[in-house]
Amino acid sequence: MSPAPSLAEAPLGTRPAALILSGGAALGAWQGGVLWAFDARHGIPFGQVLGTSAGSINGAAYLQGSTALLKELWRDVPRGDFLDLSPRLVPPSLLSLDSVAGYLSGVISEERCRASKRCWFYAVAVDIAGGGTVQAQYSPEPGGPWDGPLLEHILGSIAVPFVFPPRRLAANGGPARVFVDGHVTSFVDLAPILDRGALDLVFVSVIGARRAGTPRFGPRGFISTLINQLMRAQVDNSLAAVAHRVASGGVRVFEFAPLEPLDMSVFLFKKEECRRAFDQGAADAALFVGDPGRWRIR
Repeated sequence: MSPAPSLAEAPLGTRPAALILSGGAALGAWQGGVLWAFDARHGIPFGQVLGTSAGSINGAAYLQGSTALLKELWRDVPRGDFLDLSPRLVPPSLLSLDSVAGYLSGVISEERCRASKRCWFYAVAVDIAGGGTVQAQYSPEPGGPWDGPLLEHILGSIAVPFVFPPRRLAANGGPARVFVDGHVTSFVDLAPILDRGALDLVFVSVIGARRAGTPRFGPRGFISTLINQLMRAQVDNSLAAVAHRVASGGVRVFEFAPLEPLDMSVFLFKKEECRRAFDQGAADAALFVGDPGRWRIR
């Protein structure tokens, strides 16, 4: 009998693996290409998927078993739904979240997600009324937690302050919860993922470590720099909270980011840019699958 591969040599997909998907608005097109290629081209299974902001949309498509939807979404992005100008002062915001809800309700089905039983899914938002990160859980197991409604948690996860209005979720017999984008606290709780047996954590971030630390000037540059730093902090803070468990439990951590910077508008959802980013993500994924050790950070 041949010996089992060492920890460094074990192929990705042979150990229980979890995906942690960052946000990034239109930058999520690159991540969508990566996730589509992981599934459609390379057949890498992920038993748990956690998504923040745009990552929650991509993760829900995976949960539903509809990674073809990722190709449809990002290569033919519904710009009118994602860029529906509706300025308001209270709360201050520029775009309508209702138009996004209308689109997503037509492509993400809670019933199909329940029926797929594909993976554990976690949608990350921030509750500005109750305080702190909310990590809604959706289980593939009979009787497991299903912190529905799924679509409302996704909409809360993508509600970037000052861009989209907060998403209000009524509570049965209690105060309403008011959700904003999950990157506001720059933290996700990896403990439930580790508790459920994940041994490989794959962060799919739309920016790399070097890019995150490079300040840029001008309005567009300021927004880009702020987003980059929030995403960098999410990876660092989340791993710091479980550092001992990762080190002592034989857990591998990978952080995969675009091989070339995504030179695109974050909130304009331009079809040509999103299509190019999706295709770049699909191509980059092949390089990651071929040599994941290159992106191992723990």
